[in-house]
Amino acid sequence: MREILKGLLACVAVAIVSLILGKLFPSLGADTFAILIGIVVGNTLVKDKSFQPGIKFSEQKILALAIALLGVGLNLHALIDIGLKGAVMIVILVTFVITVNYLIGRLLGFSRNFSLLMGTGNAVCGSSAIAAVAPVIKAHEDEVGIPVAVVNLMGTILMFLLPVLAVKVFHYDVIKSGALIGGGLQSVGQVVVAGTFLSIDAARFAILFKMVRILMIGVLVVLFSYIFGKGENSNAKKFPVPVFIIGFFALSILASSGYLPRWAIEYIKIAGEYLLVVAITAIGMRVKFSELLKEGPKALLFGAATSMLQVAFLVILIHIFL
Repeated sequence: MREILKGLLACVAVAIVSLILGKLFPSLGADTFAILIGIVVGNTLVKDKSFQPGIKFSEQKILALAIALLGVGLNLHALIDIGLKGAVMIVILVTFVITVNYLIGRLLGFSRNFSLLMGTGNAVCGSSAIAAVAPVIKAHEDEVGIPVAVVNLMGTILMFLLPVLAVKVFHYDVIKSGALIGGGLQSVGQVVVAGTFLSIDAARFAILFKMVRILMIGVLVVLFSYIFGKGENSNAKKFPVPVFIIGFFALSILASSGYLPRWAIEYIKIAGEYLLVVAITAIGMRVKFSELLKEGPKALLFGAATSMLQVAFLVILIHIFL
């Protein structure tokens, strides 16, 4: 507990400042201040390694709790309404993204494994998907690092661009905007940040679409195990369903059923939103300028091209399915 206290307090302090600024400038909101101040502070005042355990705890554990609590505001009927259509859309998107990444990667001279890892990271859930699939396809260590860095870099850039695109294309439609953000960004943290730039409701739907993508990793691990012949003796990392996904849906069902009193729902919403600001601050603190600038130009070209194609195809799918 002691080792996380320093970084945790730093995140809470920035979150409090962000909440105050969000009240003073409601058009920007606390989340915008949290990510921006977090990035600046993370690259200046809290660079010391002693802050990192607490920042990581906030980025992972507090974020997971905040996401679970946000489920209380998602109406079950809306969830059911987009369930099948959304799932089909995500399956098509994942298939497209992996295929395009593989083809472009090979055209640019990257290895099969590198191209597949880029595709898996972009299609599903960034670093976690790459880590889960890498042992299955027998990827070497030097084929893993750059895809992780490039996927995270593109996700960080799109985290700021996709909310703007959502407003321009979907005009504050929370379901379509949520689908764009949840289907276009790589990490859960990026999805939460970008969604909250629009609204908490948009963030809830973005998380919902993102969760469908996360669940696809199990399918891909099994599929790649079969294709690459590792079968039951696979050394692939297991990818259980994250607890926060279960919590998100459980609270959504509980709130929609009427068993939770109105006052309890409101308090849970407020707690989730405040914890979210702390987690978003930590996400900002973990963005390092030096890491964003060090990747090779060809790998960055690969990442930029595939990201643009993913977003363009996703916009088309949203118009068709939603």
